[in-house]
Amino acid sequence: MTKPNPGQPVALAATIERFTFRNPDTGWAVVRMVEQGTGRLVTAVGPMAELREGQNLRIEGTESEHPRFGRQVQVESFEAIAPTTVEGIEAYLASGLVKGIGPATAKKIVAAFGEESLRIIEQAPEQLRQVPGLGKKRIEDLGHAVAGQKELQNVLVFLRAHGLGAALAARIVRHYGATASALLQANPYRLADEVIGIGFKSADRLAGQLGIEPQAPERLDAALEYTLVQASKEGHCYLPERELVRRTGELLAIPEPPLLARVAELAKANRIVRQLPPGPALLHDDPQPIAYPIALACAEDGFARGIDRLLKTPCRPLPVRTKAAIEWYQQTANVELPVGQQEALRHALTEPVSVITGGPGVGKTTIVRALVQMFAQKQLRLLLAAPTGRAAKRLEESSGHAASTVHRLLEFAPGGSGFGRNANHPLEGEMLVLDEASMLDIQLAHALVTAIPTGMRLVLVGDRNQLPSVGPGNVLGDVIASGRVATTALTHVFRQGRDSEIVRVAHGMLQGEVPTAGTSSDGAAQSDFYFIEAKSGAHARLLIRELVTQRVPKRFHFDPMADIQVLAPMYRGEVGADALNRDLQDLLNPGQIEVERGGKIYRTGDKVMQVRNDYDREVWNGDVGRLVHVDSGAAKVRVRFPEREHEYRFEELGDLVPAYAITVHRSQGSEYPCVVVPVTTDHFMMLRRSLVYTAITRGKKLVVLVGSQRALEMAVRNDDDGQRFSGLCERLRDLLRGDGVRPGPKAG
Repeated sequence: MTKPNPGQPVALAATIERFTFRNPDTGWAVVRMVEQGTGRLVTAVGPMAELREGQNLRIEGTESEHPRFGRQVQVESFEAIAPTTVEGIEAYLASGLVKGIGPATAKKIVAAFGEESLRIIEQAPEQLRQVPGLGKKRIEDLGHAVAGQKELQNVLVFLRAHGLGAALAARIVRHYGATASALLQANPYRLADEVIGIGFKSADRLAGQLGIEPQAPERLDAALEYTLVQASKEGHCYLPERELVRRTGELLAIPEPPLLARVAELAKANRIVRQLPPGPALLHDDPQPIAYPIALACAEDGFARGIDRLLKTPCRPLPVRTKAAIEWYQQTANVELPVGQQEALRHALTEPVSVITGGPGVGKTTIVRALVQMFAQKQLRLLLAAPTGRAAKRLEESSGHAASTVHRLLEFAPGGSGFGRNANHPLEGEMLVLDEASMLDIQLAHALVTAIPTGMRLVLVGDRNQLPSVGPGNVLGDVIASGRVATTALTHVFRQGRDSEIVRVAHGMLQGEVPTAGTSSDGAAQSDFYFIEAKSGAHARLLIRELVTQRVPKRFHFDPMADIQVLAPMYRGEVGADALNRDLQDLLNPGQIEVERGGKIYRTGDKVMQVRNDYDREVWNGDVGRLVHVDSGAAKVRVRFPEREHEYRFEELGDLVPAYAITVHRSQGSEYPCVVVPVTTDHFMMLRRSLVYTAITRGKKLVVLVGSQRALEMAVRNDDDGQRFSGLCERLRDLLRGDGVRPGPKAG
């Protein structure tokens, strides 16, 4: 037997003997095959779950050696070959292709028609009535099943001929059924909208190969909608029409006038919203239309109207005398609240909507605790929530009161049924306090305010100097900027905060002060903030490896896996999260069973982070767990989160990323005992004050910046977070004036 040669190309013809594992939902399968001509047994792994035992295949792939299961072929493409022998046809029909047709019936069919059996099934199914035990329903099912298998092969050939991989075929056939080929040829752009894993560029390449002209309306429309979706991923709720056309023109490399005409047509067809920007016309020198995705237009307008509804309706009276309640809390907690905190409490107790904002150490948590105790004393219902599971857990621990994610509070139901709490079934209670409000995107904000009944108080708590939400909108900033909501900006740093260099540095940055690595304020040699100079990005990378694995654990006794978190400005680059993850994974967790997906390696023992909300598992974007088991035979991994353990199929690993290093955006709402942050000119496009400020404020006990003084100065001096196209602030003002514009009307 020849030795395995991992990575060697393999091409062979073989017959499926049996399936060791298959998952019809993802198309993934582990297959035992018999090579034609040699009779050699081959284990093949790939997107073959739609196939059947007894089928003949031509497969291409690469050889690999699994530590547990031995030699395998990683299938990259395959082509099914219709069986031609009597034995092959009988095995194919007996494979379970149709429920109720087993070996005995397959034998009867082949006995009656021999090598013509498949042709009879496809072209002359009425002749099958000759076979004892085959009724009309089973004959129809058999015909559909054979046609479906043939359609799978048609799509495979179709996709491969047009440059798309075979791994997508099973997913496409499952999504569209027997009409897949016809649908794709009629409108390949639907793939970008409807089938996970196929982006616009792949769909556009397919469209070009199918003969769709560069300026065909369907191409321009698909590109315009794609551009708006991409803009929403950058945080924009809308794009000015000129900007939308410019970006789309660059994407397609075509002139702008045809695109401009299509924007108006898309609006007429109610596929996008096109209107003049909110706000009085006199604010705009030359008001030009703006364009929203439908969902974001409705969310922005709906949230503005929801806040307006709360502001214009008197709150339900509370059995609380504000001044007496504040004095009671001060006596009970043995504290003296400064003016700012007392003002925040007054607003929370008396205003329909209020905002409490401020940096670390200014007492936002104290205010929440005070509200918790006041409401408990009066037996009033207080709801606490935060946008993420991590933030909700921190809120619960710091306040001593039950807190939940916004999704859980609103009783989100997976499967498309949306939120259980809404205008018809609102939340119950006297007040809702939402922490980490800077993380709230416009769609979640809209769902939340829709479920708040008139008369319930809403208190938004957050730090407006942090990065805005990952999702579209700038909700907290826009609410504050509108001037319509009572806002308390806390600035007084309490003694425990003044003793921390982390807090001092963070507040200093907001005043434009460049951090330096000093000692703690009481003169002790050991500080909680350090800046380590690096000569280059490569040098910073080496320093971070050493800091995380040796220096910090040795000096501060932090566990490098559990306590230390590297926060990078972006994924790419010498000191990006991707490169640092590879480094730290090899240093902290080498030699484990692993699987590779999407260019990332996942090993038993890895720290991993969920990167999208999974409502079925109740695992949320940003939740961190430990990968505890890799089962290559079943194509699954098991991940242990703080709440519970979950299985992920290999095809779902895109929902997880190694989390030794994560982006600063991903860290929002979390705190870590120690954070290590690269700040180099490699990431000059991301060097903004809010980004470094957010990273620093994630550290509870120790913050280490690694990079160049020049890069740090660039970041601190750059207080421009870049414009987010959001109309919320002006919509809130319009509603006060009474001249707000709903999403429906189109601009002329």
